Amino acid sequence: MSRALLRLRIGRSTLRAESVRRGTVTWTAEATYADVVELADAIARLAAEAPERCWRVAVRLERPPVQVRTLGDLPPVKSRELRALVAHQAGRFFRRNGHPLVTDATWLGEGPGRVAKVAAVEEPLVEAIAAGARAAGLWLETVTLSDDPAALALLPRSERESRERAARARTRRLALAAAGTWLAVGALFLFRLAWERRVVEREMAALRQPIAAVLAARRELRDAEATIAAMTAAERDRGRSMALLAGVTAALPDSSVLTSLTWTAGGAGVLAGAARRATDVVARLDRVGALGDVRLEGPVVRETIAGREWERFTVHFGREEGRGKRQGS
Repeated sequence: MSRALLRLRIGRSTLRAESVRRGTVTWTAEATYADVVELADAIARLAAEAPERCWRVAVRLERPPVQVRTLGDLPPVKSRELRALVAHQAGRFFRRNGHPLVTDATWLGEGPGRVAKVAAVEEPLVEAIAAGARAAGLWLETVTLSDDPAALALLPRSERESRERAARARTRRLALAAAGTWLAVGALFLFRLAWERRVVEREMAALRQPIAAVLAARRELRDAEATIAAMTAAERDRGRSMALLAGVTAALPDSSVLTSLTWTAGGAGVLAGAARRATDVVARLDRVGALGDVRLEGPVVRETIAGREWERFTVHFGREEGRGKRQGS
């Protein structure tokens, strides 16, 4: 349900009140006043006489008591600076009559040739209006011109300062509320973060033993693979070694003695011994498939053993040397 608006139209000594609801005037009354004290009392009395309760009051001032001027040749300043300029030089533009003035100003038109519309009213008059509204329990909505309500506002200085204080207080409350909200959000975020961290730590603790078991099993598998590979290599090398020994043993002539045999995993080696003829040993070894590139190393040394001449020899075979030597004799 919309609340009624009390609209006042104030002249030099007359006061007209209207109760307006949804744009329709539902009640009117008139009164006169001689000074600002009677004006405040008349506003309170008329507000009390209204048949329905009003919560707001809008005031429109006639000429006089309001003074209106159109000024040219003013510096091209912004609207806020224009209002300050007119208020500072109010005595230059308006009649004071021994009272301080409440002023307002606005630009008309655009461009360098624009003019300013300015208005002024004696401060005791608008202060009496504000006092009458407070006495009647009304919210003073506006104080404007009767012929142009939207152009200028002539609220008393006390009312402007009160509204500025209220606006600053609202701003502080909003800032405190916003800061409190952000603090609450930050606290909730930190709490959620700590809670999530504890949950993760509990899950990690629960998974630590299974993970350790899996890692241990993987290590055991790697060790088993390495053992199997080593055994396979050993079996393969043993088979090659047995084949090499069997081939060398079968190839050596009966009239020969093998004193040392050294070979590597790559198939290269050195064979030393004594025989009646060293060249026969080389020829026989060259026919062994497990050996390759068989050759005598150094000169053949002849010795007499048990009344017979023997030739000591050193035979190299293969081309890979120096890797993982294995020895047999």
